[in-house]
Amino acid sequence: MSWQIKKQDIPLLAMGAKILSCGGGGDTKTIQSLLMSIMTNEDSITVKSITDIEDDWIVGVGIMGSTILYDENIPSGQEGVRVLDVYESASQTKVDALIPVEIGGVNALTPLVTAVMKKLPVVDGDGMGRAFPEISMTTFHLSDIPLSPFVLQTHDENTIIDGLEDIDNIAELAKDFIVRNGGYAHFLCYAANGRKMKTSMVPGSLNLIHRLGTAVKKDTQISRKIEEMHRVFENSIYGKPLEIISGVVSEVNRWFEKGSLIGKLVIDGRSVFSNKRIEIEFKNEFISIKEDQYICTTPDLILVLNEENLFPYNVSEIQAGHSVIIFALPAPTILRTKEMLALVGPENFDLTISYKPLPGELDHETGN
Repeated sequence: MSWQIKKQDIPLLAMGAKILSCGGGGDTKTIQSLLMSIMTNEDSITVKSITDIEDDWIVGVGIMGSTILYDENIPSGQEGVRVLDVYESASQTKVDALIPVEIGGVNALTPLVTAVMKKLPVVDGDGMGRAFPEISMTTFHLSDIPLSPFVLQTHDENTIIDGLEDIDNIAELAKDFIVRNGGYAHFLCYAANGRKMKTSMVPGSLNLIHRLGTAVKKDTQISRKIEEMHRVFENSIYGKPLEIISGVVSEVNRWFEKGSLIGKLVIDGRSVFSNKRIEIEFKNEFISIKEDQYICTTPDLILVLNEENLFPYNVSEIQAGHSVIIFALPAPTILRTKEMLALVGPENFDLTISYKPLPGELDHETGN
């Protein structure tokens, strides 16, 4: 069943999207503020569920490049409108609905800006089920939805990358355009009809981040929030959250390498975890948890949450001295198939280990 996003829902969606970002995807505060400024109390965005889409022509939209520069050079919202206009003019195809390419971080909300301004619906789903650093790391790519035509729009410039099939080549051309034109751009890609999109996407993820944000922002005890968070995930295509540790961040090391924020943090447990110490590695997103050995790796989700309110930290915010609770969350099954692991498994993040399900979890079918 379709549902409506109103202005008061935006902070809840922003919170849920930051939780599913696994530490990456950009801070959602700026785009939350942008949406709150352009939406009136009467505005609403129709969200189409997987059962509502049939012959709709659906496109993925988002931003690509530096989210830091995005925060410093805030868009007006017209950039997403321009991307859509350029695509429709060049392809002679009318867009019926928008879909997030990823549900973690800024790009969960980016389609909503264009949806408000163009009076278009959005689809309740996405192509990642979390945040990943590369445009190729999507279920859309897995399902052979072509990345091109790939339209990019900065504040002042736009380009269309078309006629190419190699996704890495397209991504490199896009990155080169972005570097030469301000460091980030709005984009449109992965266009398909509804029949193809509904079998390719991670379904229900917009509704999930809304319910997740609602649970975490409730004014109640932490134990109640955790219980509610568990109920949200149990009523989804994700697995049951596994509490790994609660304690204090004792060490953080991070550095930039080839455009990625890389590093690790160490957490010393307290209370029932007093004899436990873990290390979390990150590469734009949190990618692994290690004790004596690896106990969680991508594509499973690592949630680093403030111990006092369950608000999430991203990789650039976390500091020594922070009190945190760490959860590992089984990713949707589609992300753990053999074919998808070839795109988003630990080897893609330079981890010297093959993917294994979380300890105690039923062994999901991974094709191995």
